[in-house]
Formats: sequence, C-alpha cells, structure tokens
Amino acid sequence: MNATMNRPTLTEAERDDAYTRICQAVTEAGAERESLFLARLCLLLAEEVGDSARVGAAIDAARLDPGAR
Repeated sequence: MNATMNRPTLTEAERDDAYTRICQAVTEAGAERESLFLARLCLLLAEEVGDSARVGAAIDAARLDPGAR
C-alpha cells in the first residue's frame, strides 16, 4: 500500500514495465509531442482513478522536488 494515496500500488516489476512502456511511447512521440503525449496519458489515467482528490494528491506527489534524490 502507498501510504500517501492509501491505495494498492503496482509491484516493482509492474512499475518497471509501466515505466519502460511509457519511456518507449515518449520516444515514439518525439521531442515535439512528448508533452502532449504525457498530458493525454495523465488525463486518461485520471479518468481511470475517477476521484479528483486522489488525482490531485498524485499530481502533488509527482511534482519535482529539487531536494529529492
């Protein structure tokens, strides 16, 4: 469980697979369209989540923190 989102999460292998597939799709989209691809992917996943509070929490969690890692 992800304590922040309080929902089941992907296994490490599933997360790695999703990451690889997203990276491949971004590469296929090309530098000029990668932002459009990522925005569309985020909207589609937000629809799957179907809860604006959880979507907002995920957006906040995804924000890049210069002090992180």
